[in-house]
Amino acid sequence: MKNRTFLQSVMCAVRGLVYALRTEKNYRYYLVIALIFAAVNVAVGVDAVCYVFQAVTAMGVFSAECVNTAMEHLCDRTTTREDEEIRLVKDIAAGAVLCWGIAFFAAEGFYIVKALL
Repeated sequence: MKNRTFLQSVMCAVRGLVYALRTEKNYRYYLVIALIFAAVNVAVGVDAVCYVFQAVTAMGVFSAECVNTAMEHLCDRTTTREDEEIRLVKDIAAGAVLCWGIAFFAAEGFYIVKALL
C-alpha cells in the first residue's frame, strides 16, 4: 500500500527505526557506541569536521542495520528451511553493516588521535 502523503512516509520510517531500536541489539550497541564517541569527541576537542564524519558514518551504520534487519525478516518469511542462497543474502546484508562499522571506527579513531596529538 502506497503512502498518500510525505508525513505518512516519514511516520512509516520512524516506526521502522523504533522497531529496529527495540528489537535489534546490534542497533542499540551502535547507538551507545556513537553516543560514547560523541562524548569523547567533546572531551578531546575534535574539530567540527569530525562531527560531520561521525554523523555520516553513524547514519550509514544505522541505515545498513535497518536494511539488514529488513532483509532478514523478508528472507525468514520466504522460507523456513535452510537455504544456501538465503544465507548468502543475509551474510551480504550483514557485510554492508560491517563496512559502515569499519568506516565509523576508522574515522573516529583518526579524529580522536588527531585531536590528542
